[in-house]
Order: sequence, then structure tokens, then C-alpha cells
Amino acid sequence: MRGWFGAGRGRAGLYTLGVMALLAVGVLAIAAGAGMFSGADADPSERAIQPVGSEKSTPEPVAEKATEATDKADEAAAKDKAEEEADAEKELVTREEGANQATKSESASNSSSASASASSSASSPASVPADTTMSLTVPAMGISDIPVVEGTTEASLSAGAGHYVGSGYPWVPGSNTYIAGHRLGYPGTPSDHVFWNLPNLGMGDKIYLTDSNGHTYTYAVSDILEVPINDLSVTGPTGASTVSLQTCIEDYGDYWTPGPNWNVRYIVRGTLV
Repeated sequence: MRGWFGAGRGRAGLYTLGVMALLAVGVLAIAAGAGMFSGADADPSERAIQPVGSEKSTPEPVAEKATEATDKADEAAAKDKAEEEADAEKELVTREEGANQATKSESASNSSSASASASSSASSPASVPADTTMSLTVPAMGISDIPVVEGTTEASLSAGAGHYVGSGYPWVPGSNTYIAGHRLGYPGTPSDHVFWNLPNLGMGDKIYLTDSNGHTYTYAVSDILEVPINDLSVTGPTGASTVSLQTCIEDYGDYWTPGPNWNVRYIVRGTLV
């Protein structure tokens, strides 16, 4: 019996230890289950520190945002300033072009007016005289202020020299003012030897005609002709403003025989200077 009990005590001890271990495990399991079910009723301080749910994006630093906004504002301001400068430059160029164009137009207008004025002054006086009487001066012939009256009748020629009716006048641009005079003429009158020295004229010599308004036209000898006495073509226009002085000579090339036949007409023509 003792051996059995002794052995029984050993087995009982082991048994007892096993039961106690099982009890301890059970107590620990109960405690853990109580912790698992504490959940929403537990003290908030005992909850997990990290919140549950999606993470929020970290906001950008305020300083960086302010810098980026400032940069954009500066860029916009620089762009506006560049556009304003470009517009101002375009406006300046436009104004300069307009001013240059106005200057060129004014210069061209003034030049045209000056040319027209010069042309008018060279071709005709300010007004047409009411009286067609003129006076003739030719230094190379030794005559001065010889009256030039209308017509080539003896009465007109005896008064000095005669303007051929139907020919031009010095105040008419492009016309041929045709004037005739005697070689011998009538003693005691302005016609006396008035055109005797006409053959003395050479190329370039000056001829002066003054109208009744006192305007003087200057011509330079440009042509010398000898034609038959019935050739009237020399009285017509020449294509320029000219004066023609005509007298009679005895024959072609005979300039100093004093008549009596007077078979050829001798003409000295001058062009308006």
C-alpha cells in the first residue's frame, strides 16, 4: 500500500502540476478575451495611437506657395511691360513714318509749286497787256527802244518796226513774235536805217522786247535764215518761244547793197532765254 501510495503521490504531483498549468492557461485566455472585447467601451487613452483610415496629403509649405505666386505675378508684369514697350515703339515708328511722309509730300508740293512758278515766270508775265505795242532793243545793232506797232503797212513801218498780224506775242508761251523793219527807211522817222545792221548779229547776241506793262523778254540769237520774199512759213510757230526780226537784202549773200531790188528776205531768229 505504501509503495502504491508513494507512487501515487508522485503521480498525483504531476497531475496537480498539469491541472495548475491548464488553469493558468485558461486564466490568461480569459484575460485576453476581455481585452479583445473591450473595443469601443475601453478608455480612449488605451486605444491605438495611430488613427485608422486613409492618410491625408501633406499640404505644401506656405512659403513655397507664396514664392510661386510672386514669380507668376512678376512674369505677368514683365510680359505686360514688354507688350506696352512694343506698342509704344510701334506707335513711335508710325508717327515717324507719318511725319516723314508728310515732310516728303510737303517737299514735293513745294518743289512742284516752285517749278510751276519758275516755268510761268520764264514763259509769260503776271498779266497780259491790254496794249500790244512793244519796244525793241538790240545792242549789237546799235538800236534801243524802237517802237513796235501792229501791222506791216508803210504807216506802221515808218513808225519804227511792225508786228506781223497773226504771228505770236512774247507773253504767249511757244509763239513766234514776228517783227519786220526797213533797211533804209524814212529819214527823220524811227524807221531810218532801223534794220540796216541786222546782218551784223551773230549767234548768241541778245534781243530785248518790252511790252506795254514794262515786262522785258530776253532772247538769244539761235538761227539766221535767207528766204524768198513770198515765203510766209517763217512767220509761223517754231516749237519754242521765239522772236523773228526780218528785213530785205538785195540778193542771197548780198547784205550791204542798198537796193533797189530787195529780192531776198533776211531773218534773224532768237529763242527766249
